[in-house]
Amino acid sequence: MKRLLIIFLVLMFFPFINADIGPVITSGGENELYITGKYIEGFPFGIPTPSVGAVCGNGVIEGGETCDDGNTVSGDGCSSTCQTEVPGEEPPGGGGAVGALITVEPTEFNINLAINTNVDRTITIKNIGSEATTISVSQQDLDQNVMLPATELTLNAGETKEITVTFVGTSRTGIYTGRIIIGGVSISVSLNVRSKLLLFDSNIIVLNEDYLVEQGDRLKTQVTLIPMGEKERMDVTLNYVIKDYKGKIYLTKVETLLIDDKMEFKRNFATGALPLGKYIVGLELVYPNGVAPSSAHFEIIEKTPVSFFGKIVFFLIILIIIIMILLIIFLIKRERDKKKQQGVA
Repeated sequence: MKRLLIIFLVLMFFPFINADIGPVITSGGENELYITGKYIEGFPFGIPTPSVGAVCGNGVIEGGETCDDGNTVSGDGCSSTCQTEVPGEEPPGGGGAVGALITVEPTEFNINLAINTNVDRTITIKNIGSEATTISVSQQDLDQNVMLPATELTLNAGETKEITVTFVGTSRTGIYTGRIIIGGVSISVSLNVRSKLLLFDSNIIVLNEDYLVEQGDRLKTQVTLIPMGEKERMDVTLNYVIKDYKGKIYLTKVETLLIDDKMEFKRNFATGALPLGKYIVGLELVYPNGVAPSSAHFEIIEKTPVSFFGKIVFFLIILIIIIMILLIIFLIKRERDKKKQQGVA
């Protein structure tokens, strides 16, 4: 009975034990990490636990940063220490006026393209300040995949302008990430470049509420695979990736499926100690003579601490369960003792 009680208690506390300890990590290149030895719902997963502090200028808001425009230059709305600059104030150490007070829409693009094609998208910029301003327009990590109409833009006070950006699908399939920076405001971009001859289509969506994942929690996704032509049984390869908007890869995984009709299934991924910030989870469906990629955005946020009241409730529940187990053991033992006494009599 004591052994049963110990086993039960271990099982009760097991969900709270960190299952991300000790992954086997092998390097596949400067920006690639492959993790083995982890499974969830029969699917291998895993993410390394990097000890990365806030890095100003990497395009990802981390730690105590209030902005990160991908550089360490003050005067463009985001200071050299990645703090939001207020119009009218001077940056630390003197210098000229700071960048414009603007709004930019949208703040994210997720675009599907066939190879050797392009598509235009519109970005709306509004100067909500009280003075005319000139802002810069640039891109990061999208040299071959985006064409900007200009490198700077002038807006009068209260003026709204639209610019047309051309996104380009090169001759190589894949999932490409980067950013467009307008006056210190960062627009996240992911391009899913597929084959022209599309026999299959794929779609991956994030199921976490508001696409937010608390640090250390699971990223929950749903995958849909759709045959586009005549139905036939075929083995396809699914390549999964988690990467940031600077192209750094944090996870790659592969599985092979036999498909002959539309399929929907869920895949969960551990986030380990993935740094706070925005990421994409991508899927490439690879079949003979073709690739069909898709991706979805999610953001890693700080884990909400358990309240003192919540801890009390948790331990009370555990205590009640232990008491119930002990009571059951006592009743079973008493019943056995009665049967023994009756047998002796």
